[in-house]
Amino acid sequence: MAEREARKQSVGERAARLLAVPADGVAGVPRAELIGDNEIFLEHYRGILAYGKEEIHVDGGGWVLRILGRNLEIKAMRAGELRIFGVVTSLTLV
Repeated sequence: MAEREARKQSVGERAARLLAVPADGVAGVPRAELIGDNEIFLEHYRGILAYGKEEIHVDGGGWVLRILGRNLEIKAMRAGELRIFGVVTSLTLV
């Protein structure tokens, strides 16, 4: 089972672990930052799986970030970067 999990890790994640650097310091590794309770900044995400005013699902590669809240809106979407605003009540990695 451990071998299967090790294979699922990206090259960047493995490099970060082996070099003892934070994963967000390695290019291409998904990164999520919650700013207060009303903004989320995501880098290196793969896509948006579901979008609504109360729930957004973001594909991070090996995980899905489920964001729950009120008046959620994607305000900025650039290559590899995403900003979500609204009242964030819950973040869950699935």
